[in-house]
Amino acid sequence: MAVNQAKIFEQLEQLTRELERDEFIYGFMAAFDFPKATITQVRQGSSRNVAKEAGHVGLKNKLYFQSVNDKEDLDEAFELRIVDPVIAKNKIRFVLLTDYVRFLAWDTCSKERLDIELDELYSNYGFFLPLAGLEKAIISSENPADVKAAEKMGKLFDLIRVHNDLSKPEDIHALNVFLTRLLFSLFAEDTGIFEPAQFTSAIKSYTEEDGSDLDTFLYQLFTVLNAAPASQQRHKIPTHLAAFPYVNGGLFSTDEPIPELGKKGRKILLECGTMDWSEINPDIFGSMFQAVIDVEQRSRLGQHYTSYSNIMKVIKPLFLEPLETELSKQRRSAKGLKALLVRLSEIKIFDPACGSGNFLIVSYKELRKLEMKVIDALKELEPQGFSMSGLHLSQFYGIEIDDFACQIARLSLWLAEHQLNSQWEQAFGFAPPALPLRESGNIHSGNSLQLDWALVCPKGSEDEVYVIGNPPFLGTLGRTEEQKSDMQAVFSGFKSLGYLDYVACWFWKGAQYIQQSRAELAFVSTNSICQGEQVSALWPSVFSLGLRIHLAYPTFVWANNARDKAAVHVVIVGLSASAKSRRLFEEVNGNLLSQVVGNISPYLLEGSNIAVSTPGKPLVRGVPPLLFGNKPTDGGHFFLTPDERDSFLKLEPSAAKWIRRILGAAEFLNGKERWCLWLVDATDTDLQAMPEVKKRTAAVRELRLKAGHPSALKMAEKPHMFMQVSQPRSGSYILIPRVSSERRTYIPIGFIDHETICSDANMFIPNGTLYEFGILTSLLHNDWMRLVAGRLKSDYRYSASIVYNPFPWPDASSVQRKAIERLAEEVILTREEFPGWTLAELYDPDKMPIKLLDAHKALDQAVDQLYRDRPFKDAADRLSCLLARYEALVQN
Repeated sequence: MAVNQAKIFEQLEQLTRELERDEFIYGFMAAFDFPKATITQVRQGSSRNVAKEAGHVGLKNKLYFQSVNDKEDLDEAFELRIVDPVIAKNKIRFVLLTDYVRFLAWDTCSKERLDIELDELYSNYGFFLPLAGLEKAIISSENPADVKAAEKMGKLFDLIRVHNDLSKPEDIHALNVFLTRLLFSLFAEDTGIFEPAQFTSAIKSYTEEDGSDLDTFLYQLFTVLNAAPASQQRHKIPTHLAAFPYVNGGLFSTDEPIPELGKKGRKILLECGTMDWSEINPDIFGSMFQAVIDVEQRSRLGQHYTSYSNIMKVIKPLFLEPLETELSKQRRSAKGLKALLVRLSEIKIFDPACGSGNFLIVSYKELRKLEMKVIDALKELEPQGFSMSGLHLSQFYGIEIDDFACQIARLSLWLAEHQLNSQWEQAFGFAPPALPLRESGNIHSGNSLQLDWALVCPKGSEDEVYVIGNPPFLGTLGRTEEQKSDMQAVFSGFKSLGYLDYVACWFWKGAQYIQQSRAELAFVSTNSICQGEQVSALWPSVFSLGLRIHLAYPTFVWANNARDKAAVHVVIVGLSASAKSRRLFEEVNGNLLSQVVGNISPYLLEGSNIAVSTPGKPLVRGVPPLLFGNKPTDGGHFFLTPDERDSFLKLEPSAAKWIRRILGAAEFLNGKERWCLWLVDATDTDLQAMPEVKKRTAAVRELRLKAGHPSALKMAEKPHMFMQVSQPRSGSYILIPRVSSERRTYIPIGFIDHETICSDANMFIPNGTLYEFGILTSLLHNDWMRLVAGRLKSDYRYSASIVYNPFPWPDASSVQRKAIERLAEEVILTREEFPGWTLAELYDPDKMPIKLLDAHKALDQAVDQLYRDRPFKDAADRLSCLLARYEALVQN
């Protein structure tokens, strides 16, 4: 269940306002949703309390609480308690001590200390969220300063949120600007932009301890930082303000209100000043700070941080490697190196969903490093023949809908520029002056899907522009009305958008932006846009613009640096109208390999640009149809558990002939027993003779009438029937579950007698043979399914139109068919050697019996040989063959 952080905040605030010392710890536990029974037991002296001293409370794996009287030293008691063997023995997570004025806490896991006034407890609730099951993420960065800095600023934000009205958009914008200015000032005093500790020392020396004049001081300081050296504003101000330099760059140019901070705000700001802000990494800090400012995300700190290695997967093949190749080629040519420097100074990098700027910052840093390599090479040829960096922040463009993220992106680019200038100075002995700031990158605040990208990042047909980023992933569920409107606007003229992911908007806008130019694009995306119906909905239109996929990473796990990260399966797709080579990447044993291929298909395999369509019947003649199972639409009135069936028959013995076993996917896979009323052949006389059955059919009728749509109203006249009936009347059928776990190598399918009803949780082939079973249960067909099927969450969703009908069945002689049938039968017989095992257990990759796996492998080999004599190397090789056969079939 989700943690209600607002409730914790309110309960802790009330707890400190209406302080009852004897009840304090129990109120604290209640705020973090400890079970009422646990609180009662501890209050009554239960043995669950591992603390042996009177008035203390200790719970294993949770907390240890101690109150301290006026005669004791709180700090001394705290230091003694955290080393108490009882704490380690009982794996206590939080040690809490208070004298009811101050409150001290120790997190034994993160080794962090909290020292606050008791009335500040509610605003520091985030420190204790692990008690409610929300762990802070661990950020992998070169220095923990990023995490500490973000958390410190988060405390300041909490205070501002409590004491200031942030109800209007202009208030939020003013706060965003204010926090950005604070961050710059703290960074500036630790990196030589200001004098060491100049900002913090001025606050400490020239503002009242109660913080009453802090807002006035900061307003005056920010005004000075925007005042040029010769301006009138600097003539009549105190020397401690005049000592601050002119910053410019637009950071302090607007007149924005300063929020009320008070004594606590001043204290937090001074605490921030004790950190070394020179160690901040601009390419990670922005995302972390955003997470801290967003209270709902704070417990998952870092979840949206895109790792350096993942950013490099995009930018390295897109533009860094080609530029490095050019450097190697021109290393002995001064003219060529100078031309490369000019080229670097003209490149444009554009992220149309830039967030806090991670992709832009890493790109900027890597291009600056490359520029330094070019300068080094040029120095060997012409020792005096180089100048200052030609790269400028104005070459970096971004669009971001969140105002604060825009502010942070601009600031982070400034910080990155300053850090790179310092490296430049170390390498070459000089660097441009830190101040005044010159530019901040072209970061635009707005809705990327409503803006004209060509106005944000202008380009000519020959300009070298690279469009990069990680646009938002969002499926069909959960979209806001504005997002739906965005999609309608972006895909105006498209027939259907039902299955397209939100990220497809950026691909389509990006494709239109780069067409008929040298510009290239590479986005990270959910892998859904290269699977199922989305392929035919999106990619033919993209290719019609003259574009080709020129680099691609098939599905991999997008690993972000958060402890509780969810596995997100993504792809990287690059588009170009001019690229001469196509590179397909693959991860093998942890190593990233690439190969140059003739063409990359929209399924991210070597192959043509063809997209598999969704035909209404099988593509290959003679293949039996695949049907939906029987759909009840009965509100559960037709269904019976075994116990319910027995009870029902005691009331209605004559119904025995009308009760049949039914299989949904869950029953089929897990061996569960379920029954249903199957009244297809029941006459009115039969129904009138069964009053208990009539009660159920009457309820079904009411349900369908209430639904109101035409098909329901029609079937309300036949309330004893399933809404849709497809059950075969003789023989057997092949059952295929519509949804199956992504973990399985093979979707379990099986033969079922016609007496057992197939529900609409399955598909089925009436009178299917061992040959169809053999083909459909083969690894080759399962690989096809994984390529083209839709998804229900991460599980495979089998369907007739997407998977079965377009499947390119092989040509097989009668001899080959008999061989497949024999091997298919061997699979079924091998299953029967494991009585008591469910199909879910038999096909669990961690439990699958070796003998069954061997039977499948023998069948797989025989099915593969129907397509070609030479063995397939892997799934990609198999799928390339299938797509080529599909293309040949649809063209005939």
